[in-house]
Amino acid sequence: MKIHNVAQGSAEWLALRAQHFTASEAPAMMGASKYQTRTDLLTLKKTGITPDVTPSQQFIFDKGHATEAMARPLAEALIGEELYPIVATEGNLLASMDGATMLGETLFEHKLWNESVVAQVKAGDLAPHYYWQLEQQLLVSGAERVIFV
Repeated sequence: MKIHNVAQGSAEWLALRAQHFTASEAPAMMGASKYQTRTDLLTLKKTGITPDVTPSQQFIFDKGHATEAMARPLAEALIGEELYPIVATEGNLLASMDGATMLGETLFEHKLWNESVVAQVKAGDLAPHYYWQLEQQLLVSGAERVIFV
């Protein structure tokens, strides 16, 4: 695993993402994304043309970042360690982790509250749309587990 000193959301991060297959794209790679088909992903990777982020999407992204910051201390208390956001690659795969412990054995992945996802977590049956992102994060990082919030 190679850790990159780039801030998520920065121009450097976007450029790095364009050169790799990212964990957030993993559901589309596996044909399981709610938001993107595999063909759309391949077209994006081939052309480098990315759709503009709409104001409503940006609102959701901003809300997600704010709630992630509020949830991180709760996850840290649960595991008894601090979590640090990291961006890492392994070959042509990239994962931007919301948090990782200093030794990297535990990851933290945060999503906005969603009753359907909560029911999936309680049932122990997470939809592939979420599952594949976590799998790629584990593969890239070598971590043993992900705390999914």
